[in-house]
Amino acid sequence: MIAERNEYLNEDQTIGYVEAVYASGNVLKTTYFPKSQRLFIAFSRGHTYSYNNITKELYKGFEKAESQGKYFLDHNMNKPEKYPCRKEFTLYPSEVKECKLKIVEAKNKLNDEKAETI
Repeated sequence: MIAERNEYLNEDQTIGYVEAVYASGNVLKTTYFPKSQRLFIAFSRGHTYSYNNITKELYKGFEKAESQGKYFLDHNMNKPEKYPCRKEFTLYPSEVKECKLKIVEAKNKLNDEKAETI
């Protein structure tokens, strides 16, 4: 489930990049650059890797998946021969905490919406 998603546009109004925070056991946050087909994934402990050759369609499927971790494995996104990857950096503990707070807020909002429909 996506807890928060933002698109950032280029001057020509095309999507420059997309950031999303996930309520997932393994995937914390992603940043996707459609033009270069590059995806950065920050995992739950903050370790961030970049993956190349990620098409828009593959990324959309990743976003919409019930489980981002399962989608990642099922679509062989962890295979460097198909999707070259490298470790980029590790998020600061405060950044991980901020993402986790967004997840809690999104879950609370979803629970409030469900309660209103009852």
